[in-house]
Amino acid sequence: MPKLKPATMAARRDEILRAAEACFARQGFHQTTISDVIAEAGLSAGCIYGHFASKDELIQAIGERRHGRDAALLAAARDSADPLDGLRAIARASLVDMQKEEGLRSRRIALQLWAEALRDEAICEQVVDGVRKPVAVITELLQRGQRLGVVDRAVNPRSIARTMVAMFQGFVLQRLWGEPFSSSDAMTAFEALLSGIATRR
Repeated sequence: MPKLKPATMAARRDEILRAAEACFARQGFHQTTISDVIAEAGLSAGCIYGHFASKDELIQAIGERRHGRDAALLAAARDSADPLDGLRAIARASLVDMQKEEGLRSRRIALQLWAEALRDEAICEQVVDGVRKPVAVITELLQRGQRLGVVDRAVNPRSIARTMVAMFQGFVLQRLWGEPFSSSDAMTAFEALLSGIATRR
């Protein structure tokens, strides 16, 4: 059998991950079997196992893929000269993504990963890293805001960063549970938090 090119291999791996994501979002990790993923992907068992030796490997890869998606949302702050505008950009990007089907599917999987983190050390490490990265980005923005004089020097940047991350984790849970949720109201609440830490002029 001819060896597949790296680009073809990467595309096939991505196809498998998309199929696994659809299954996991629909049925959960424990109810989904590799056979379900094979059926969803329309690929052979040999093809699936050629990329992933087990369901646990698939779950790990999906967690990494999800955190890559989150990293792209954090990049929304990159072009903002004003750190507070950078924080607004991250918040808006996250809220917009939560309204998309793909974003919602990613967060259904995130919720399952959070639960799995209680019993699986490798997933716990991955989930904790997925919190530390946005906390680090937001902390740096707040520290820059303090240096520029737009964020109150009395606030603790890391504590505020963790509060902001927790706020959006809460929004995710409400959205997934089908609670009444308004992106504009959420943004208004976020603006109130920013107003509370901004330097009084």
